[in-house]
Amino acid sequence: MRDLPMNVADTPDSALAKLIGRKILAFDTETGRVEVGFTITDAFLNMQGVLHGGAFATMLDTACGVAVRSRLGMEKFAGHATLELKTSYLKAGTPGDYLAKGQVQRMGKSIAFTDATLYNGDNELVASASATFILRPRKAD
Repeated sequence: MRDLPMNVADTPDSALAKLIGRKILAFDTETGRVEVGFTITDAFLNMQGVLHGGAFATMLDTACGVAVRSRLGMEKFAGHATLELKTSYLKAGTPGDYLAKGQVQRMGKSIAFTDATLYNGDNELVASASATFILRPRKAD
């Protein structure tokens, strides 16, 4: 696992971020609230012709992770990893644009608690999640 750069602007997009069309739209370091946009293609359709639940989970997990990153003191922490993601699916999805709103609820010395909501292009709530993250300390040089 690689350490995150000290400056969030220096964090390169991963192949997964590109695949799901991730765009960070809002990033508040004081409140831990973020908004992340996604463009999901038909490559994520399941055999029933709707978005696979994993696509929803990926978008929600990403929003929760970005929220943690917004509050992470990079001089102390090297990164974070999802320990648990609880997802509620409210409506079937189709390819298109999505907006996830993530928020840090509580952040301790080694654990962060977050939640997120996911909206489709018609601004309908389609899924929600809560997540727990472990915070990875930066190693002393």
